[in-house]
Amino acid sequence: DEYEARVGARFPIKWTAPEAANFNRFTIKSDVWSFGILLTEIVTYGRVPYPGMTNAEVLHQVEHGYRMPCPQGCPKALYEIMLDCWRKEEIERPTFETLQWKL
Repeated sequence: DEYEARVGARFPIKWTAPEAANFNRFTIKSDVWSFGILLTEIVTYGRVPYPGMTNAEVLHQVEHGYRMPCPQGCPKALYEIMLDCWRKEEIERPTFETLQWKL
């Protein structure tokens, strides 16, 4: 299932999957991307994602393969889950069922 945002809709770029931010195409897999961002917030005790970057910079950098580095104190296994959530191809991102099992 896919949801298309209405024209003029505003949404939080730093938490939004590239396909959603660029094409207004929201799916369960774009929710998985956002969940990966939420995990960084949990590990960093609420730090805003992509610190020091503007929304435009985030969109550009993510589109060119940038992913946030592993937060300080974050277990490697948890960071690997985050990276899985941020895969460029939606089909390659895990399902929430898989995430629940891994966590």
